Amino acid sequence: MATLWIREYASVGAAPSGLNSGAANLPVVAEPGTDQTALTFSTTAASAAFGAATSYIIVVSSVDCHYVVATAPTATTAALKIPANTPWAIGVTAGHKIAAIAAA
Repeated sequence: MATLWIREYASVGAAPSGLNSGAANLPVVAEPGTDQTALTFSTTAASAAFGAATSYIIVVSSVDCHYVVATAPTATTAALKIPANTPWAIGVTAGHKIAAIAAA
């Protein structure tokens, strides 16, 4: 079984000032986020619905996987693939869910 860790965020912050001149405009999520219960999957599985204030999520999967975000998502291996152990930021709509399936 694979695991997808999901953290929800309500807003985007900004990189701290004092870095190089362009970095202050770099959008970053504003911690703290809200962790969902980890999603275990091999075939397609969907998360709980995102909270009412959620605009962004960051996911990390224990394996290469494909994902879909929707109100009632079903992931297939034709969906966008993300690599294992790599944080992946996604803009989402409150109330939607993410579904994942292990890559073949």
